[in-house]
Amino acid sequence: MRNFLICTLTLGLIVSCAVEDVDDTGDISNQNNDKENFELFNTLDLAMDNFGSISEQASVDIQGTSKNLKRSCASIELLISNQDNTLPGFNTYDYYSKMILNNTEEQCDFDDWSGEVTYYVAGVFNSKWKDSTVFKNVRGDDGYVYDGYRVAEQNDALSTDTTKVFDVIINGIITDPNDDSYRYTTDRNFTFENRFTEEEIVTLRESSSLDGINQTFFMKTISIEGKPLVYKVACFNRANFLKFPVQGSVDFSSSFDVNFNIDFGDGACDKEVTLTGQNGESIIFDL
Repeated sequence: MRNFLICTLTLGLIVSCAVEDVDDTGDISNQNNDKENFELFNTLDLAMDNFGSISEQASVDIQGTSKNLKRSCASIELLISNQDNTLPGFNTYDYYSKMILNNTEEQCDFDDWSGEVTYYVAGVFNSKWKDSTVFKNVRGDDGYVYDGYRVAEQNDALSTDTTKVFDVIINGIITDPNDDSYRYTTDRNFTFENRFTEEEIVTLRESSSLDGINQTFFMKTISIEGKPLVYKVACFNRANFLKFPVQGSVDFSSSFDVNFNIDFGDGACDKEVTLTGQNGESIIFDL
């Protein structure tokens, strides 16, 4: 049997994949299993991206909340002394701020999600940024439920005035609409050069895994050593540039025996990628 995989990718690495099987025996059972597994993969990958994006949206919702909604739906405490109220993981900071969004009441009408999100942030004014988001029974508009945390911290050892480096860790449980649960973990390193300019370049190194809790299932992606993903604002408009890596390489492996490498090229401003299967065969296509 020969498997031909065609995938489209975003910052979450893989959003949708299609598989076409050619089986000389005419047995289509494996073909159907592969397609079912990829359909599950597609939806779970979007859910993984939402785990991080809800954290970012929560901070936006806090900033845009009216005074009335703040009293009923949001609790905000600024400059809490870390000496008096120690926050695990924030031991190098004297103060932090705490914001809770409790989007469980009818009057708390935030877009895209419901539940409770606690958002901690420190180092805003001294450029030593760190934030942590804790999810409690957060339900996205896709029907997935999230419990866990996301932490982002500026890497001072690698950051300069013009280049900012952030380490991001996500660890949590994703429950799908069918009540199947998966543990999602990812360790990401982002480098921003010339941030918020037309010359901005983002470099991403990542190691992620999704493991079934009530079933045997796993998917893993990892950046190839020395070949991180590279995104360039100059190649695409700012709204879309993070959808299309122009350089780098990642490996994908799974419990359903579909394993491949995707190479994004040498940095040229195109959408061409090369997908190489475990049998060594390659196909080239545009994202």
